[in-house]
Amino acid sequence: MRHVKKLLAILLTFAMIFAACACSASIGGEETWEYTAENKDSTVQLFNDFFEETFKNTNQVVTVKSGEEQIFVETIDGTSDHASYATTGAEVYAFVNEDEYIYAVSADGSEYYMVSEDYYNLGYFAYKSQLDLFEMLPEEGVTYSCKVEGSKKGEEGTSTMTLEIKNGDEGSITITASARNDLVENVVVTRNEEGTTATSTFDIVYGSASVTLPDITDWYRQEP
Repeated sequence: MRHVKKLLAILLTFAMIFAACACSASIGGEETWEYTAENKDSTVQLFNDFFEETFKNTNQVVTVKSGEEQIFVETIDGTSDHASYATTGAEVYAFVNEDEYIYAVSADGSEYYMVSEDYYNLGYFAYKSQLDLFEMLPEEGVTYSCKVEGSKKGEEGTSTMTLEIKNGDEGSITITASARNDLVENVVVTRNEEGTTATSTFDIVYGSASVTLPDITDWYRQEP
């Protein structure tokens, strides 16, 4: 009886975490699937699964815009990262030099760097923090939903994700993304707050990224 209760508890845990409907079919050699989620845990899981290969890929160029205005272009090449901010003119680098994690900034005529793994992690895959919003939101009064749909025929697969977060009457965030062969190519984040709508877009290109690191010998070393 104890084993039965333990098994039921495990099954209930899985049901609470995923709380999702999964459907799949294969017709004429084409496989299709659909996953849906209606709570935070399962929505986070679908988000992480959808972006898993993208966040593992270490050769990509990401162009980020607010509306039609370009905000920054981030280039990720192995363990090196360079973000060029069109709005401020800042150039931000995150890279590894032997066993040191470097975060370096050139902006407003000043050049400085820090040896800090924490700051390196802020600069490396910087755009990721603008998509993974779950830790920034309050625990109470927020609802989540997500749908992932996809199809694959032969070696070619495409998929889309639509994720919606509602914070009561405070507003909502919608994230839509499209991927080819598990690599996300386009993301649109729409924020609705107090009757105002703001849209950010992320366009990602893979395989052509190259980062040229600056010579920071004469840059000011700032303690983190």
